[in-house]
Formats: sequence, structure tokens, C-alpha cells
Amino acid sequence: MNLARYNCRYCGEEFKVACLSELQEKKAKHKCPNVNKRVERTKQLQQAKVDQFVNDTTVNRIEEHNFDQLVKQGVFIAF
Repeated sequence: MNLARYNCRYCGEEFKVACLSELQEKKAKHKCPNVNKRVERTKQLQQAKVDQFVNDTTVNRIEEHNFDQLVKQGVFIAF
């Protein structure tokens, strides 16, 4: 049987799994002593804010570029 190995990023415990659903089950059951739930949620929230900022900035730059291209082509007249 072909098993994949994954490690907990906090305590280093190794999981040997055959599929993704088995990995998710093992991660759900795993109680890592090195994790404070409040700290983890705060980190997740901060990462979500950073991801949203990057996404918004990227979308704004793409839209600005597209608008500038339309102005150069003469479709829009910028004042």
C-alpha cells in the first residue's frame, strides 16, 4: 500500500495516510499540545486580512490597467 506522510507543523507528529479524507480525519482527531486555540484563530484572522488586502490590490491594479488600455484605445475619454 502506498502511504503518504505528513507532519504537524507545531509538534512534528507524523501522520501516515492513504488518502486526503483519512488525513483530514487524523488532523481533526489530533490534539497538539503546542497550540493555543485563541492564538491560532488570531493568526488565521490576520492571514485572512492579508490575503484579502492582496486580492483587493491585485484586482484594483488589473482594473486600472484595463481602464488605461481603454483610454489609450479611445473608448473612454479621461478628464
